[in-house]
Amino acid sequence: MSVSRTIGERASRIRSSLARRAERIARIAGSGFLFSLFGIGAIVLAAALLPAARLRARAGGSADLVAQRWISRAFALFIEIGRRIHIWDFEVSGFDRLSRRGQLIVANHPTLIDVVLLLARIPQCDCVVKRAAWRNPALAGIVRAAGYVPNDDGSAMMDACVARLRAGRSLLLFPEGSRSPEDGFRRFERGAAHVAIRTGMPLIPVYIECRPPALKKGQPWYALPNARMRFRLRAGEPIDVGALIDENMPTRISARRVNAAILEYFESERLAADRARSGA
Repeated sequence: MSVSRTIGERASRIRSSLARRAERIARIAGSGFLFSLFGIGAIVLAAALLPAARLRARAGGSADLVAQRWISRAFALFIEIGRRIHIWDFEVSGFDRLSRRGQLIVANHPTLIDVVLLLARIPQCDCVVKRAAWRNPALAGIVRAAGYVPNDDGSAMMDACVARLRAGRSLLLFPEGSRSPEDGFRRFERGAAHVAIRTGMPLIPVYIECRPPALKKGQPWYALPNARMRFRLRAGEPIDVGALIDENMPTRISARRVNAAILEYFESERLAADRARSGA
């Protein structure tokens, strides 16, 4: 091999390495911009837009429902900005099932922004939020204005969730309770199952996948992969809770059956995604 060819190949590798490093730095900078924008935007939304929404609601309707519509629009803008600066991209299917109000939606929870991804596409949706959000300067205003449900009291939380659904409102729950582990799913809590049993409503399962994996629990926002994050969100067929249980069945057994049906859907979607990648 000639000296000039060796030098040329080495220069090519250096240029390629520098290009990858520059791309990663740009992605981290873009992600930092996005999360700063989210925090500032949440404060602005709470301080300006949501009080305006409450004024509009005085003419009729509920202030928290108007606030939820504003939040959905703001989240949709946030997601679109991230797409345009090449931080992430999306594949969404089955969301026509979520177009009407009064739905009980359950989703897995692989990333930090799952609730943002979903609420951006559902103009009216209540959700259960950790009590810490009420103490967070960036989030406290919007969670109060939207009337989201705190998760600090199990029985009161479930009563509030049931009341929202019976009022014809949609509700989003994450059965895992917290973000998923590195592989698979966290053990399901029974809150979503109990709400479904008490209301008799079907569950609409939504599977969320992020490849390469990113924004996971314990992972800082700047620890990004070397490629654009690609999210896949799929809303499945409704799970008929009434077909899984009967009135004579102990509640704990009913809840296990409901959770098993949700997990079966999530596992089937995960396996289908794995097969699709293997065949690609």
